[in-house]
Amino acid sequence: MKLMIALLMLATAQAETVRTFEARPVAEQANVVSGFIEKMTADIGKTNPKLMQAIRGWFTVKPEGQPVSDGVRKFSAELAALDEVAKEGRADLDRIQIEGVIMKVVRDKFPPK
Repeated sequence: MKLMIALLMLATAQAETVRTFEARPVAEQANVVSGFIEKMTADIGKTNPKLMQAIRGWFTVKPEGQPVSDGVRKFSAELAALDEVAKEGRADLDRIQIEGVIMKVVRDKFPPK
């Protein structure tokens, strides 16, 4: 539970919408994601260094033969799904924070215990 509170506090401190994020050039998108993951995992690492390393590795280590890491692949898939739902009028990309999307994929992969 403490992890979830820390993640929520971190996300709201620098909130950026999905629409704003997707309007950025790819290099800037990468900087936003890596910067958020760095800050998030630094906070996590204070109490759980193994989880910090696992999250960072999931986003940075590319499996052999793949162009991106599993974390980046999952994050990209989540954004694509949000885009589809938004096209159907069931989501507003101006109200969804990119940090929340990152936190969701992290929670899906590393559920709180």
